[in-house]
Amino acid sequence: MSRDSKVRSRPDTAITNTPGLGDVNDVALPGRRFHVWGLRRRASDAIDDVRGPLGLHLLHLAAEPLVDFIFVHGLRGGSIKTWRKGSDPKQFWPQDWLPLEPAFRNVSIHTFGYNADWGDTKDSFLNVHDFGRTLLAEMKISPHIRSGGRNPIVLIGHSMGGLVIKKAYILARQDLANQDFAQRIRCTFFLATPHRGSDSAKLLNNILRASGALSGRQYITDLEKNSASTQTINDEFRNFADELMLYSFYETTKTNLGVSSAMIVERDSAVLGYKHEQVQYLNANHRDICKYESPLDPNYITVKNALATAIDEISRVGHASKGENSRSQTKVLQAYLDVYEKPDDDLDVAVKGSCEWIDVKEDFEEWRDAFRDPLSGNVVHNSRYYWISAKPANGKSVLAGHVITHLQQLELDCSYYFFHHGNKSYQKLNGLLRSLAYQMAISNAIVRQKLLELVDDGVQFDKDDERAIWRKLFINGILKAETHRPQYWVIDALDECINYPVLFPFLTKLESAFPLRVFITSRIQPDIEKQFVRLGHDVIAAEISPLDNSKDIELYLKSRIDDLPVDSSAERQELAKRILSKSGGCFLWVRLVLQVLENIYDETTIETVLEEIPEEMTEFYDRTVKLMSKTFREKDIAKAILRWSVVCTRPLKTPEFEQALHLDIGANVRSIEKSIEGLCGQLVFVDKNKSVQMVHPTARDYLLRNQLSEFRIDLRAEHEKAAITCLKFLCSDEMKPPRNRRQLSTRPAEHSALCDYACTSFSEHISAAHSEKNDILVLLERFLKTNVLTWIEHILRKGSLYYLTRTAKNLKAYVEGRAKHLPPLGSEFRTVEEWATDLIRLVAKFGAPLLTDPTSIYFLIPPLCPTDSAIYRYSAKSPDGLILTGITNIIWEDCISCIDFDTSRATALACGENVFAIGMRSGTITLYNQTTFQAERTFQHLEPVKVLKFDNSCKRFASAGWKMIKLWDRTGSQIWSQCLASPCIAVAFDTKHVAGVSKASHVTLWDVVDGAVKSDHFYRYRAPDDVDFNAPHRAPLAAAFSNNLEILALGYRSQYVCLWDLGNQDFIGCCSRPAEDGSGTVGLCVGTVHFNPNPDMNLLAVGYQDGELAIFEPWSRELVTVVDANAFSLASSPDGRTLAVGDSCGTVQIWDFETLTLLYRIKSFDFEVKGLAFSGDGLRLVDIRDSRSKVWEPPVLVRKTVEEDVSVSDAAATPAITVGLDYFNEILNITALAAHPNLPVLFAGKSNGCVAAYDSMTGKETALLYSHPKDVFITTIASCKNNIVATADAGGTVQVWELEKSTKGCWSTRSQILATSPKQSIKQLVFSQEGQHLLVSAASSAAVWSTRTGDLVWSSEFVPGERTVWKWLSTPGPESELLLIVDNKIERHSWSSFPTATSPLSFLLSYEETLKSYQIGIQNVFLDANSQHLIVDFRKYGNNATTKLLVFDYSSSPASSNGLQPNADYFPLGENVKYFIGVIRSRLAFIDKDSWLSSVDLVSHSGKEYIRHFYVPHEVVNGNTGVLSVLTAAGDIAFAREGEVAVMRNGMKFHAVIEIT
Repeated sequence: MSRDSKVRSRPDTAITNTPGLGDVNDVALPGRRFHVWGLRRRASDAIDDVRGPLGLHLLHLAAEPLVDFIFVHGLRGGSIKTWRKGSDPKQFWPQDWLPLEPAFRNVSIHTFGYNADWGDTKDSFLNVHDFGRTLLAEMKISPHIRSGGRNPIVLIGHSMGGLVIKKAYILARQDLANQDFAQRIRCTFFLATPHRGSDSAKLLNNILRASGALSGRQYITDLEKNSASTQTINDEFRNFADELMLYSFYETTKTNLGVSSAMIVERDSAVLGYKHEQVQYLNANHRDICKYESPLDPNYITVKNALATAIDEISRVGHASKGENSRSQTKVLQAYLDVYEKPDDDLDVAVKGSCEWIDVKEDFEEWRDAFRDPLSGNVVHNSRYYWISAKPANGKSVLAGHVITHLQQLELDCSYYFFHHGNKSYQKLNGLLRSLAYQMAISNAIVRQKLLELVDDGVQFDKDDERAIWRKLFINGILKAETHRPQYWVIDALDECINYPVLFPFLTKLESAFPLRVFITSRIQPDIEKQFVRLGHDVIAAEISPLDNSKDIELYLKSRIDDLPVDSSAERQELAKRILSKSGGCFLWVRLVLQVLENIYDETTIETVLEEIPEEMTEFYDRTVKLMSKTFREKDIAKAILRWSVVCTRPLKTPEFEQALHLDIGANVRSIEKSIEGLCGQLVFVDKNKSVQMVHPTARDYLLRNQLSEFRIDLRAEHEKAAITCLKFLCSDEMKPPRNRRQLSTRPAEHSALCDYACTSFSEHISAAHSEKNDILVLLERFLKTNVLTWIEHILRKGSLYYLTRTAKNLKAYVEGRAKHLPPLGSEFRTVEEWATDLIRLVAKFGAPLLTDPTSIYFLIPPLCPTDSAIYRYSAKSPDGLILTGITNIIWEDCISCIDFDTSRATALACGENVFAIGMRSGTITLYNQTTFQAERTFQHLEPVKVLKFDNSCKRFASAGWKMIKLWDRTGSQIWSQCLASPCIAVAFDTKHVAGVSKASHVTLWDVVDGAVKSDHFYRYRAPDDVDFNAPHRAPLAAAFSNNLEILALGYRSQYVCLWDLGNQDFIGCCSRPAEDGSGTVGLCVGTVHFNPNPDMNLLAVGYQDGELAIFEPWSRELVTVVDANAFSLASSPDGRTLAVGDSCGTVQIWDFETLTLLYRIKSFDFEVKGLAFSGDGLRLVDIRDSRSKVWEPPVLVRKTVEEDVSVSDAAATPAITVGLDYFNEILNITALAAHPNLPVLFAGKSNGCVAAYDSMTGKETALLYSHPKDVFITTIASCKNNIVATADAGGTVQVWELEKSTKGCWSTRSQILATSPKQSIKQLVFSQEGQHLLVSAASSAAVWSTRTGDLVWSSEFVPGERTVWKWLSTPGPESELLLIVDNKIERHSWSSFPTATSPLSFLLSYEETLKSYQIGIQNVFLDANSQHLIVDFRKYGNNATTKLLVFDYSSSPASSNGLQPNADYFPLGENVKYFIGVIRSRLAFIDKDSWLSSVDLVSHSGKEYIRHFYVPHEVVNGNTGVLSVLTAAGDIAFAREGEVAVMRNGMKFHAVIEIT
């Protein structure tokens, strides 16, 4: 693309509307006014239909639609003509004027057209009823009105259009199915509507009939004076009008009818006469009452003000809650994107009148204006990108600011971003993309909803990874938003982005559901020009010409001319001309010259300054630095000012700058602004937002380049000083953490100015500083041992975990760099290294609860961390904090979840966003949540599942087996199913197809919508020298598709890997390894092939069955590298940087994909790794191992970006870390758990049939009591206060033992009381209050045994079908009863005289019928003696989570014949309960949806709030087993976890009130 030529847009096509309705003389006139929609019509744009199209059409879509206006024309009017004065398009006021009024910012505007042209020669039998019915139908099916939810609708009708909107409203109110929609119609405007008819209508019908050529019209008859139609409409409308706001306007001048003039609609007919009706007159005739001369027309102002008043009235009713909802959504997105405001601080405001030259450039107008016409649907295809370039300091940023302001003034959705090379926060694409996403979301409700859907779906991304941001936020979210409004991006100073080349592949393939325009400025650089060439004809390239710049500088000088140091106007004009002539088009030079002249008053000195100040900026900076060097005083302050201005990661505000200087050099600067101006005023300035900045990037470049000046900037040295300054603050008393819980509420709410900067940026300075110096290390250790928790809390209160992860990456880079220069020894080094790991682990394991309650970092989270971690050693020993005992928790575990499969074997695996799918040999596919590891949904493929694959949006996935391929919606429905001629071995997606490759070497493309076969191609095996295609057909063992289905790789037994170009079915060639002796090639059996998913890393990984792993460049087939890895399965992270390898011994290896450098090794010797997949954010790894699946979270997956890794030049090459066990460690899981009612002991049954005692204070096993038959796991356990334990196993055997406790506190068995086997599965074991009786409840029987004699007291059998749900309960208190809750009934029995019944024998228990299901059971029942509340916990079989929690007010004799009713105060609470735990001192304890142990007071609960106490880690309630917990005698909570008992103490002391919504 040459700089002389521009890539031109295609010419606009004609804008046409529905033909046949317009007056041929009513044509469009040329206009310069810009349509809000973005369509600029030119003189050549013909308007074939001046009336406008029929039906309902959108004129303007508000970015944040809260109200809909619908305009309805009258007799012989039109959807355009009625509302437009003459033929000038700019007079169409509903489209061109209203959207620019601030009062209608949130109003979407529509127009409705219907055929009421009495001049049409065709007969018409339509009437007002038909028109009203059509209007109602159009409103209901309009996608724009439907998407508004419950947004109010305002109907505006002219003349007969008023009757049409009345009829539409009546029809809506009369139809019960339309009541919700009818409620949306809140206001009607009537402009000269003949509510009681008009004499002119009868006259018109008579004329039509008399003409002979035209017949009368029914709709005109409806308009006749006192017609039956108008009377009926009025009578019906009166019944519903009280709920409407009514505005009526009547005409006051006669309408010219040719030979005479008359009032078309008299006042008495135009006014309804209702009490709440607002009535006004307009100085207009019948035709002009709805069309106006200009926005200053008094009639327009009257109507506009009335419409605005109606909006205000409507807003008072319902918009406050919408506004609050929008604000809460914005907060969610701020935390999600880690963006909290628009970049307004960087917006340069141009001098009024400057930069306007671009507004009238034809190519700019075409770029800005040509979009889909909302009325005709025609589209003008023009260039999407406008690139303008210039030399440094030539006003590019000012021009960008002008374009932004210009677009905003046109009420267009404009998002913008300013790159700053000297501001680390504004150097990279990730910041641009996140900021654009945030701005689009806050300005457009549809875009915001798309992003909120990603939040709800749990889509996570690395905020430093621009590729992940683009793929997840834009391709799978924002760009699919059907907003219909044009979106504009303005990107300034692209050349100052350190990784700008990454942007252009995104733009090259950009496809959006809405019109998108991108305006980009940059310096003139050959590489940037080459990048724009990639975009082809989609780019308009322009430069800021010297003439345009000269005009803008002239305007700037005029705005500052009064500041020039001369008296007369003529002298000022002359001086301004001289400055302009010397400027050379450089804005910065002019500004600096004016700054120098402000303090000069002598005419001779003025001349000297103009002569001495060089025109080249480098020379100018040389002169400035020389002058600064001559200043002897406060030179240290000047150096510090320059240092902080250059190295700060974002511009500091003046209060921050003052504190930084004080901590840095001890300076107490009284006025920072005057100090900057006096010491460094020509290099640094304070902007309008009180931010301290370099005058221009060229000034920063100068200070970094000029090594001879005493003011030179050594970046590493200056970063070191900045890091030390930040660490001084972080080590100060202000950042001390609270010592106990009481201090949490007494700390100061406000922090000093530098706090936020020091917290967010200290690690950036550390990472960029010299790593071998000790000063930073000493301060860093001190901070990490003292105040680090306060820093964590401050970061968490920002609502994002980004800075924790970012700091961990920086600390990791720092220690690796230091290890290159110095031995990694000493406590300081270990402390930093440990915290670098701990921060990553904290984010991964406790990110959600920390964001929920940032203060939990002090006393609730550290005790849950491993005992060898730094955070535990330094922070978890507070006697006031939570105490966790009983489990082996020494180091951070890489395996965070293990899911066991009891009945089948895993055969396929795929990961999506926040979910992963596992396919089984049985044909079942289970979808698991990646956070909780709970099963969300199951699918049935109906044959062994061989392949699973999610699409790019992760909304759908494909499953393939031997005979079928199916596409599923993630919500649970099957989209389609197709038969396979041969089994699939690989599946992939593009935007429109599902692609599969079969064992028969066929690649088939199925339509993603309906599964139709779009293509099928056969790819025969080819050897490198097979030019005649004679090689025999071979079945591939492995296959893989590259990104976007460009290349197919097929691997064979004892043959080469063949590569095919799928675009044109061409054979690319073969990949092979050299033989050991260097001769020939080796083609041993290929085990697996895998393409790198990153299109910028064009690599193919091949795993061979002899153990070697090779990397190839597919297009050249060049072998990049090969290693020994025993690769059985392969997976790569979404960014393509990391390759995971699973081997046949169960070991997982993590490699750098490009170099095959081993980064990490996890030994887990249980089963071979059959499949691997990375989570959507690349931070977790899921595997399948035959009968189990493991989820891994190794810290090595948290990596810096490619650019940052390259920039850390002193990073040490560290050997790979190996973790895990060298042997198979079988875990005996605890399958049943019970607590002694009075003593500190727990009893646990295990998977091998053993029963053991545990100390309920320490959680440690103290004794093995007895055993059931070997390897038959314990299903149920119960204990009572007289030291008797009963257990049941999976075989249906029940054992009852009496225990004794020795003087040393050891438990053992004294004697066996009972051993029985009902030969049924045991459902429940219940002791009486004193332990004298034991109830054994089985699948179809129940029996009561005496624990004194071991005799059977009572038994009963029942047919299983007689009961749906049931549970037994022993009530507390001296008059203890045995209750049986069976379906909707409670049966009562007396323990003391069992089986005697208690009067009344039974009474009803009321709950919804849906809970009476064979798929649902009662898991727990509890009766609180104090509050007399009965709690019933319903759960689905196979899902340990609470389905429904009902609380009843229990009494022995219910007064109501309807029995016990659920307490409605607990209904809202039920939505927050995930697991019911029990009752602690009349507090109902449960684990809520966010995994917090919570409670409510059963005595005083109001239904409005509950209390959160402490967080329960997911590994306690994870996998497919759910939670197994009990309450100890001391009121603590014990959980069974992988063969151990975790006891959580002190937790109930912590209280956080949660409102129930």
